[in-house]
Amino acid sequence: MNKLLQGLILISATMVAAAWASIPPPPVNQNIGIPDGVFNDMTFHTCLGCHGDPENAPAPVNIGYLPDRHHLRVDTPIGEYSASPYPEKSPDGTHKCTTCHLVDWVVDPTRPLGGYFKFAQEPTEPEFRDCLNCHEQKPGIASVHHLTQKAQEAQCPVCHGSLVNFPKDDHYIPDYDISFITPWPGDNYDTSSPSSQYDPPVAAYNGRRKGNCSHCHYSGTDQVTGRIVPTNYRTHHGTGVGQPNSGSIHGCDLCHDFTPPDHTIRGCEKCHGVSSLHNIEFDQDGNGITPGGEEPFWGHIGSPANCRGCHGNFEGAGVEAILQTGEGSSAGSNIVPTFGRMGMRGRGMRGGSGMWSAAVNPDPRVLTFTGSGFISILESPDGPVELIAKVVLTDKDGVSHEYEADSITQTTLEVVLPDDLAPGSYDVHLAKGAVRSPIANLVIRPDVTIDEISCNNGKVTITGSGFSGYLNAENSGTSISDTTTLDKCRVESWSNTRIVADCSSGIEGDIRVDGVFGSTIADAACGGTIDSGRPKWWTIWSWWSSWSWSRR
Repeated sequence: MNKLLQGLILISATMVAAAWASIPPPPVNQNIGIPDGVFNDMTFHTCLGCHGDPENAPAPVNIGYLPDRHHLRVDTPIGEYSASPYPEKSPDGTHKCTTCHLVDWVVDPTRPLGGYFKFAQEPTEPEFRDCLNCHEQKPGIASVHHLTQKAQEAQCPVCHGSLVNFPKDDHYIPDYDISFITPWPGDNYDTSSPSSQYDPPVAAYNGRRKGNCSHCHYSGTDQVTGRIVPTNYRTHHGTGVGQPNSGSIHGCDLCHDFTPPDHTIRGCEKCHGVSSLHNIEFDQDGNGITPGGEEPFWGHIGSPANCRGCHGNFEGAGVEAILQTGEGSSAGSNIVPTFGRMGMRGRGMRGGSGMWSAAVNPDPRVLTFTGSGFISILESPDGPVELIAKVVLTDKDGVSHEYEADSITQTTLEVVLPDDLAPGSYDVHLAKGAVRSPIANLVIRPDVTIDEISCNNGKVTITGSGFSGYLNAENSGTSISDTTTLDKCRVESWSNTRIVADCSSGIEGDIRVDGVFGSTIADAACGGTIDSGRPKWWTIWSWWSSWSWSRR
């Protein structure tokens, strides 16, 4: 099994488990945000390590069954950064089935039209949904994630949350010189530079300089997860952001300051500023985060040892965590909420191996989160102030919907979503005061419903909702059929709310609609409506008639 996939699977068992890390690091424990790694040599199988199984994937992208998530893009505009492989197949500039799934014409004289369409790739094969068929990466140079529109716009916190800063905003970056208590990125600190104040000490156990990011964030094997962690140089350059031949619109100066001394901490603070670094901590014991009172190497402000890792060269007196009150605090007063597991249950949602719809599961939609830092207690002149994480869903149009938790502890959260929340693909994050978690994806599937059926000389018109798109190809999963004869009708037109099909000799039994989001069956009472649209007396009569015959 691929080593990256092995590491990702192991993380799922330890995301929220109490365990001890290698002491002293590196590498730091891998349980906040996206694990340190290089993702520019992905394969179909490593993609599925996070995106394939919505129930068991280890990283916080585990919710959002990929076929549903992609099918929801049907009839939406094909944008500049769209991964649609065949945009020229669209007649109107929007995503269609054939802009992603290529179909071939197969000559067959036995068929009424002399042939039929079929998928160019066999749907039963795993490669049919190989992410890299559509989503570009530059092998060994740029990751698929960092060639996206959000990354190219340097909108880092959109995906990473408050674990990083926007590199182009006006967040606070100190301008004083590197000193004994000021960290620097790594071992390449130039002690000959005129700006150098001192020669940093060297650690006896590994021969590297102390008091920098590499003290924790360096290569090695994380003893908790077994994951092999590369160097900071590899993980950052491996994104492809600003790298030559990567396709990135950025240059090296997005991250690097080229004023002496080269590659100082100030360049790093464009993304990793005071406000983000001092809000990162993992609740290792699950009883809430106490700045200065947690076990070391699970964050940045949990233990004096963490402080000394950056300030004071990991020797001598620790630098105390600075606490400030208020939601806009720039120090460690409001820890970033993070989650390693998001679950779901209820109507119109899909997760794991289960599929639910209103017809079979009338329960409310419930999201569950397991993670860390969901509640913060801040000290203020008026006494303790409690900040509680809220759930924020953002739709494809950028409209956000905020919901308060129905149940919450330091490490668990549940929220009931409203019944009228529209079907679609949502970005999900937790917000607590001024900080927010990394995002996950949630898919709410539309219910496939039939409101009315009418017939005219074998032509059937069906109105309803949730039909999505139609693909005229063999085994496409979209069709109209007679449940008695199993004959399929020839589709003449198909939209999300209306289908017209030629059923030749008519429908002998019920009519079945198979759409990309599910199937539904209704009585083909031509010229009338289905049971749900008939008057109540018809429903009562149908029930009584069925019951009376069953008693005979």
